[in-house]
Amino acid sequence: MKPMIERVQNVGYVVHGKTIGETWLGLVETVLKNGVFELDENRGRFAVPNVRFSSESTVVKDPLIDEFGDQSKIDAMKRVVFESDQMVDFDITPSFRSGAKSYKKRLEEGNMIDFVVKRLAKIPESKKAVMVFPTYEDYQAVTDSPWNDYLPCIVALQFRVAKDRRNNLKLNLTLFMRSWDGFQKGAGDLTVLCMLADVVRKELEEKLKKPIAPGRLDGMVTDIHIYENTYEDAQGVILQYLDKIDKE
Repeated sequence: MKPMIERVQNVGYVVHGKTIGETWLGLVETVLKNGVFELDENRGRFAVPNVRFSSESTVVKDPLIDEFGDQSKIDAMKRVVFESDQMVDFDITPSFRSGAKSYKKRLEEGNMIDFVVKRLAKIPESKKAVMVFPTYEDYQAVTDSPWNDYLPCIVALQFRVAKDRRNNLKLNLTLFMRSWDGFQKGAGDLTVLCMLADVVRKELEEKLKKPIAPGRLDGMVTDIHIYENTYEDAQGVILQYLDKIDKE
């Protein structure tokens, strides 16, 4: 029988950061260094499968995202999560038609924020405080129009109340993504996810009458990629970031 260590296989990359900005830039660097070129529905991209990622903090304001993120794309992501009822593809090469339900619309129709807050207020240790975004309507739309319709990249979020070493409460967020345009949409996605966690956290504080601190973020993405026509821009951002680190 072989020793256990020889039977353990690499199941993907793990990217960790102290903040969401560190995590985002680490993910982009991982794809640049390890991504395999392939065609995805006739579009060239560099991709890495099955990546775990984490941030020690879900604090929204992040100096690295302020410095290196594309604010127009971050703002576009905020709109489809908090303002607009319709999903819009703000990729420089759109891959789906506009008109599908936005994350905001899905959150409202599913009453998801209210459900998560009430569930954790009733049973703080619950593992059922989950938001799931794809619906049967999406399956039908993608079946009817395989190359031109929308399925949410963010599949599920799970919110959990945890305690630190001093028994203080914090709210952690775990997520699963089926696909992720890491460079164009990574900073915006992580920003709005932390904003959403902050909404849940503050409402839960009111319900429990106890302070709850921002916790950590953990995630898994099946396919993270950088498209060929944004590759050089991604390289430029990472080179600037690495130069900044070297000078500190």
